[in-house]
Amino acid sequence: MKPQRRSVHWTFRPNKARTFRPNKARVVYQPLGVVGIISPWNYPLMLSLSPICDALSAGNRVMLKPSELTPRVSALLKLMIEEVFAEDQVAVVLGGPDTAQAFSALPFDHLLFTGSTAVGRHVMRAAADNLTPVTLELGGKSPVVVCRDYPLKKAARTIAIGKYLNAGQTCIAPDYALVPLDLAESFAEAFLAETRSLYPTIAGNPDYSSIVSDRHYRRLVGLVDGARAAGARVLQREDAGAAAERKLPPTVLLNTTRTCR
Repeated sequence: MKPQRRSVHWTFRPNKARTFRPNKARVVYQPLGVVGIISPWNYPLMLSLSPICDALSAGNRVMLKPSELTPRVSALLKLMIEEVFAEDQVAVVLGGPDTAQAFSALPFDHLLFTGSTAVGRHVMRAAADNLTPVTLELGGKSPVVVCRDYPLKKAARTIAIGKYLNAGQTCIAPDYALVPLDLAESFAEAFLAETRSLYPTIAGNPDYSSIVSDRHYRRLVGLVDGARAAGARVLQREDAGAAAERKLPPTVLLNTTRTCR
């Protein structure tokens, strides 16, 4: 954080008594002020504490709005932070969408949001009224390309690891695979085989994450059912107890159409 010297071009050196006396230039680092952080539900601890550490280390104060979809984590986080920091250093604000909307409209010196593109638009629109600089970390589509000359088994395992970390609830989790048509069936079988190696069981397996909420679980099941109704072929591992734990077994959709969303 200490000032850093910078060189000065000769054209910016003043001419006094026909002698060039070099100017001095330096960068002085200053805190922004109060930084607002709106953290998501998929990594509620890491994506709250990591930006808090960055903001505090740069000399700022922080207000955090954790996700209402992980209420127990958010409540525990608030309790632990209040044990360490005074409220005028780090404040944690709990609440639902209305609270998040009011939070994003506060006149922060900087606002960080991690979440969906749809909500990110609302956050940026609210921050614009205060000309608050915004950092948006948004989810998107993350296709994977499987080339013909790449080992199929290795590709299947790598993609399975990336997809089923946190049950796919990661912003850069693979969304779909682009595979040569004549290798699609073989890739699907290899992919499901690798999921069995990584996760021999689904229900009762603490290494296989649940879907965060009933609403999100129903949404995902609806996507699979909708694809099946549209003519897609659904390959899915059977697990009788998975639904009770809000766990969606590894699933591959083949022959999907543009109507599948």
